[in-house]
Amino acid sequence: MADLTAQLGVPAEFEEKTVNIEDGWAFVYGTIVGVDGRPFDYGGTPFAEAAANGGRSRTYAGLFRDDGTAWTRVDSAVGPTDLAWGGWAERYGAPAAIFRIPTV
Repeated sequence: MADLTAQLGVPAEFEEKTVNIEDGWAFVYGTIVGVDGRPFDYGGTPFAEAAANGGRSRTYAGLFRDDGTAWTRVDSAVGPTDLAWGGWAERYGAPAAIFRIPTV
């Protein structure tokens, strides 16, 4: 995922757990892993110090909008330790239902 790699500054993969689409909006949520499929190591990224101190998770959440020709990123959270997307529905006018993440 280009957004993830751009923010991390190193190659990474995204294992999707949730993709919800409604009315031209998409919310994606999943796990950040290394290109080898192993748990992602934040070493060498702008988030390395925070991760070393417990300030980063291995999750990614992104909000995207379909403009009719392409999907573009509206907002995203790399390694949030809280509900970073909690206010995105109100802030961007996205349908609140897309932010539901199934619990297992």
